Amino acid sequence: MKPLRTYVVIKNFALNLVQPFISFTSVISGILGEQLGLISSASSFLPSIMQFLLGFSRTSGKSLVVYGTVLSAIGWILLALVPFNLAFTLIYLFLESSLGISLFGWYLIMEKVSRTSRGKTLATYSFYSTLGGLAATLITGFIVGGRTQDIRYFFGITGGLILLDVYFAIKFDVDAVSVKSRVRKLPSEIKKYLAISFIFFTVWSLAWPLFPLAQYYIFSMNYFNIAIIDVISLSSTLVIQRWVGSLVDKNRKMMMFLGRLSLAAFPLAYALSTNIWEIYASQLVSGFTSSINSTAYLSYLYDSSDDVRKSLGYVNLVQGIAEIVGSSLGSILASVFIASMGIFGIRELLGLVGGLRIFASFLYLILKEPKPFKKPIQVG
Repeated sequence: MKPLRTYVVIKNFALNLVQPFISFTSVISGILGEQLGLISSASSFLPSIMQFLLGFSRTSGKSLVVYGTVLSAIGWILLALVPFNLAFTLIYLFLESSLGISLFGWYLIMEKVSRTSRGKTLATYSFYSTLGGLAATLITGFIVGGRTQDIRYFFGITGGLILLDVYFAIKFDVDAVSVKSRVRKLPSEIKKYLAISFIFFTVWSLAWPLFPLAQYYIFSMNYFNIAIIDVISLSSTLVIQRWVGSLVDKNRKMMMFLGRLSLAAFPLAYALSTNIWEIYASQLVSGFTSSINSTAYLSYLYDSSDDVRKSLGYVNLVQGIAEIVGSSLGSILASVFIASMGIFGIRELLGLVGGLRIFASFLYLILKEPKPFKKPIQVG
């Protein structure tokens, strides 16, 4: 299992050098409107769409990780060379699609290694993932500060590190080998989960293009401020991640609800905070939300279906569509609110989104507590 741990640590160190700053960089560089909506949701919706398409593929998990890692490395290197315009947006969309390929392969492998203890095992690997990114964001934020152009150097460094990580992906000592699926229909609980996910993810992603606007125009943040936010989030995640993983194994449905409910804290913090220190404090909640997000929903999915590849694909499709719908709608609403109330209209909109997140989180209580299938889960 050592190559798995090494891979995820290097990958997340590399990605955390730059990913937390992408939307913020776009706003500073004048990339607004629909392009900002695409960029702010790309890290979520594009991997989701790619994972749906790959659900029909019979490529092994390890191969998907290798191919996706190579392509994303190329994307980051190209991003270091292009100007901040449409080309920047298009290349970023390409590399996020590539990350979706490697992520799907990783999920399939995690399904195999976590069969004996879903929450605990997934939390362990998520712990290594978080550990890898802890110092990275702070390094970039400290060095770049307020010099936007300097972020390009870190795009190139990220590409180089991810290219190095291909070696460890090739060395994986476990794989999820594709087999022919025998299941034609999705279980009823998965269908219910899809409907709830579409509603919540639409509401969730409404705020994504709003956060960088508030950070730059309302709270006058720079790269170092963004880095502090991310470090607080990652640190709090490290502290409680394994503990949350054990709770997930005991009551998944309740933890899923609490994880979604807690996400309302972030838009409400930006809507109500009077200074940046209050924003920092709100990020402590991230430890709880991130820990649940990396364990509860995946383990629920694994134990609610005996065709993990197919279920992962459909869940990701629905979530991806919801994310692009929500993020695009958020960009449109931002323009409307700013036009009528000025830039501080963003606060009003964020408060509204916070309320909607609270409402949508209660839908997860409709789901049944899953029980593992008696037969071994086939990945195919």
